Amino acid sequence: MSGFVHLHVASGYSLRYGTSRPEVLVERAAAMGQDALALTDRDGAYGAVAFALACREAGISPILGTDLAVAPQVAQSGPAGRPHRVPTPARGGVAVDPGHPRVVLLARGAAGWASL
Repeated sequence: MSGFVHLHVASGYSLRYGTSRPEVLVERAAAMGQDALALTDRDGAYGAVAFALACREAGISPILGTDLAVAPQVAQSGPAGRPHRVPTPARGGVAVDPGHPRVVLLARGAAGWASL
């Protein structure tokens, strides 16, 4: 058993940030003798079900979470008091990653999972 647990792991569901399927990540962790592993896909819990099932089969404790971007509050108003909308490709803008700060949130129990 290992005392070290990876708590920030992205699967292939996190495009550009992870490459392996959740099952492969769990298989590798089991081969390294780890008894727990976290899955923290970017901006969602896309691989959570496959990850949890693979962990159960391998005897590894699953830790579920997500890596979220934290957008700053925009306190601007558009014409006639309407909220300001950030230009997107659908609104004639360009796709730009604003580079918002990120935070990794881990779920603890059913209430934590529900909060994600």
